[in-house]
Amino acid sequence: MTEENKTKNNSEKIVTDSDSVVKEVTPKKKRKKKFILLYVAVFVFAVYAVYALVTQYSQIDKKKSQLTELNKKISVQEIKNDEITNIYNLSDKDNEDYIEQKAKEDGYLHAGERVFVNISGD
Repeated sequence: MTEENKTKNNSEKIVTDSDSVVKEVTPKKKRKKKFILLYVAVFVFAVYAVYALVTQYSQIDKKKSQLTELNKKISVQEIKNDEITNIYNLSDKDNEDYIEQKAKEDGYLHAGERVFVNISGD
């Protein structure tokens, strides 16, 4: 007849047979190593996930700032396009006045025209 007695920590069994007493011990260290390895793996994954989120948020912020810059450039270009369209649609007289204004800005003069420069600073 075989009898089994369990001890407090459930890692030892005492088996008594009619002839001898045998003590069975199950190792717990392997279980602890497996659990430690699992905890380390979960921790490493959590650290990687946090790192990935932080880098993605920083990239999103950079892309948002680039988007606002590009939107500003688009609005400036649209204004320039509107000005060019308005100039293109001007009548001949208005167009001549515009051309004359731009020529004077670039330093061109009419034949016989003189320019006086105030050097006194007033």
